Amino acid sequence: MARSISKNRIVRNIFTKLAPFYDQLEPALTWKQGSLWRQHAIAAAELQKPRRVLDCCSGTGLLSFALARTLGPTSQVVAVDFCPAMVALAKQQIMPTNIRRRVEFKNENIESMPFQDDSFDAVFIAFGMRFVSDIRVVLEESCRVLKEGAPLVILEQAIPPADIMRRYVRMVREYWLPLRARMKYGIPAALYHPLHDSLIHYPNAKKIGRMMLQTGFSKASYKSLGRGVATIHRATKRKAEGEKAGVS
Repeated sequence: MARSISKNRIVRNIFTKLAPFYDQLEPALTWKQGSLWRQHAIAAAELQKPRRVLDCCSGTGLLSFALARTLGPTSQVVAVDFCPAMVALAKQQIMPTNIRRRVEFKNENIESMPFQDDSFDAVFIAFGMRFVSDIRVVLEESCRVLKEGAPLVILEQAIPPADIMRRYVRMVREYWLPLRARMKYGIPAALYHPLHDSLIHYPNAKKIGRMMLQTGFSKASYKSLGRGVATIHRATKRKAEGEKAGVS
C-alpha cells in the first residue's frame, strides 16, 4: 500500500507540472501518430451504439474528445484522471466545443472508481496504464464496471521487439525528446525521463494479455502499431456462464 501511495504521488506531481505542455509534447511522444492510434483504439472496441463509455487516465481529454465525436450524440463519455491539473485543463478545452455536454470529466483514481458494477458499454485506457501503481487492480476495476461482453481497450506505448528499431526508439526517447523538451519548453530532464523509464518495467504484450484473462476477461488479443512503438490490447468482460477465456 505504501508503495502504491508513493508512486501515485510521484506520478501526480509529474503530470501536474507537465499539464500545461502536454498537448504540445503529445505529437513527439506518439511519433505524430497519436490521433491515428486513438482512432484505431476506438475502432478496436467494435461498438454498436454504446450509451455510456469510460475513458480512464483521460489526461487532457484527447481520447475523450475523439470518442464523443466518433460515437455520436447518443453516447455519453465519462473521463477520469487522478491529476487535478489535467482534469482542469480538459474541462477548459472542451468548453468552446459542441461536444461539451457529452463528456463528463471527473478527478478520480482508476484503481478505486466510484461507479456501479456493470455500468459501462466500453472502457478505454490510452497511454496511462504504465503509470498506475497496480495493473491488476486496474484490470479488476475495469472488469467490474463493464457490462457482460463489453470491451476493454488499452492503447499504450511499447518497446519494439526488433533490435535495430528498439535501439533507435531508445535513443529518441532517452536523449532527443528530453533535449527538445528542455530547449523548447524548459522542461527539465528529471521531469521528462520518467515518461520513458515507465516502460522499462511495464509488462510485455503477452503478459498483459494473460493478466486480462486472469482478471475476468476473455478473448484477449493485441496488435502492434508503428513497428512496435505502441500496442493495442482488446478483451471482453467474461460472461457469467458458458464462455471460456482465450488469447490471440
